[in-house]
Amino acid sequence: MIKMPSVSTGIKELDNMLDGGIPKGRVVLVSGSSGTGKTTLGMHFVYNGVKKFNEPGIFITLEQGKEKVLEDMKSVGMNLESLSDLKIIGGQIAEVLYYKDKTKAKIEDFIAEVDEIIRASGAKRVVIDSVNLLLMLFKTDEERRNALLSLSKILSKNNCTAFLTCEVRENTFDLSWYGFEEFVADGVITLYNLKQEAVFHQGIAVRKMRGVNHSKNIYPYRITKDGIKIYPDEPWLATEKVE
Repeated sequence: MIKMPSVSTGIKELDNMLDGGIPKGRVVLVSGSSGTGKTTLGMHFVYNGVKKFNEPGIFITLEQGKEKVLEDMKSVGMNLESLSDLKIIGGQIAEVLYYKDKTKAKIEDFIAEVDEIIRASGAKRVVIDSVNLLLMLFKTDEERRNALLSLSKILSKNNCTAFLTCEVRENTFDLSWYGFEEFVADGVITLYNLKQEAVFHQGIAVRKMRGVNHSKNIYPYRITKDGIKIYPDEPWLATEKVE
């Protein structure tokens, strides 16, 4: 396999799982149930892109306002206000998602606006948090799939490497909400939160990454004051006791 040019996720252990990083220009689905750290992982990606690699980034939040994102990320060690090349977009661009009666043309307007923002900023890394809210506007899976394809094409056309966060149902090994998103994306990184006895165990895995000889293991991780930490030398789940 010829190794493709890659970009760092900003997390050394995750880069190792990816045999060096995310293939440049690819669209990656970051899936997990509520509270698993999808937003934090996405922010790691754009934050470290700006801070360590001089790659402008855009974080588009479709769930919460810019001020809330800034506040939350400070608690995990990321001071976003210090980086002029990292743009966080919420507010009006997100409000389209609350109007479920809007037509497909409105979504095309939203995608065109994303395209314009990327070109104006010269962004190389993009995070959209979350893709679920975008797809909720459509009545059929065909419409949802076409919308996701259109968004992916815009990102690829601009030579962006992108993370699309995707919420999944609690206590499952699902890769996506509707069951097709993982086929549109070039890669899937999954965050698990599995209950074993009285404890929830968080684990991260690369379920798919085209063109990469990636790790097949699930490793434990924790969200700390310094962001996401992955522990490849620890077991994910406790072993069962043998009587």
